[in-house]
Amino acid sequence: MMLSKNITAAVLLTAAVTVFSGCAMKRDVIRVEEKVIQLRSENRDTRRIVTRLDSLLSAETEESVRLRAEIRSSIGDLLEQFRMMQANLNDLQDKVNYMSQSGTGRMIALAPTDTSAAADTTAAEQIMPGINCQELYDESFINIRRGQYEEAIKGFTDYLEYCGTQELADNARFWIGEAYYSMEKYKEAIREFEQLNTDFSASEKRPGALYKMARSYEELGQKNDAITTFQKLVDEYPGTLEAEQAKEKLNELK
Repeated sequence: MMLSKNITAAVLLTAAVTVFSGCAMKRDVIRVEEKVIQLRSENRDTRRIVTRLDSLLSAETEESVRLRAEIRSSIGDLLEQFRMMQANLNDLQDKVNYMSQSGTGRMIALAPTDTSAAADTTAAEQIMPGINCQELYDESFINIRRGQYEEAIKGFTDYLEYCGTQELADNARFWIGEAYYSMEKYKEAIREFEQLNTDFSASEKRPGALYKMARSYEELGQKNDAITTFQKLVDEYPGTLEAEQAKEKLNELK
């Protein structure tokens, strides 16, 4: 009888342990499953955060690139404006020097070729009667500043025809090229700047002419010609503003 009770107790104990163990294992499984669900949720949140960060980083990178490009463009525009101001200043100085030497507004008439005085007439004075070289130049220069490029080209062309031996002839040729460049007639601009370089190799306008010639090649898509001309400017006129601009352009093109 005692043995039967002991066996029954053992069976009940075993059953209880089994039930208890089963409950414990079930709770562990539930906790693990809850942990897995939590980890999955955290993983999704992490992925969303990483994706967002990647998006922000990409946007910031694109914005940085855009800002850098805008800054480079703004600097280029400022340098270009400064170069134009410097060219204008040089041009005004040339005119002051010219007027101090020849007299303001002096009318220069063509001396008769059949007189003995013709031999003493300088080449600078052999121009068409009634042409005031300084006024013609000044009017053409004002037209450049006003953006009246066709009128400026005509005026400077007349200046070169009638006053081509005057001191400002190289300036006149430069401004014709500048007018064509401003009108986006780059082939015509190149022709004028080349003519300046040929006829006035010692002109102070030559660095500016080389720079605008190179820019004209660039606008026409003639990259190799642009690089060659920019490099020529850097080599021949180191330290000038135009040479510094040319270096920037070479970095962009190469």
